[in-house]
Amino acid sequence: MRSWFPPDQASKIAKRFMDWVKDNPADTSIAKGLGMGFTTDENGMILGISLTEITSGKEKEVLEYAAKQNLFMAAGIVGYKYKNEVVFDLPEAFKLLGMTPPEQ
Repeated sequence: MRSWFPPDQASKIAKRFMDWVKDNPADTSIAKGLGMGFTTDENGMILGISLTEITSGKEKEVLEYAAKQNLFMAAGIVGYKYKNEVVFDLPEAFKLLGMTPPEQ
């Protein structure tokens, strides 16, 4: 998931995120968080990136959870934008193509 917000909204974002986590604990049966990081984009917006490993067959549940989280985060945050994306690792991508990935 990627999210963007103006720097002047950072403290509001942090508070909303803490409220979300408190009331919506992670469901490790559908996904495992791999990491989170922040930087800025070319427009000066803060860009947050979150990586999650989705349990096989749980894509719908994870996307629904992410959508609810993003709607919660966006409430009252001026300029908040987000995008949920499913990205495949190398073995998964090759499997979708019916191929075996190269040895690494």
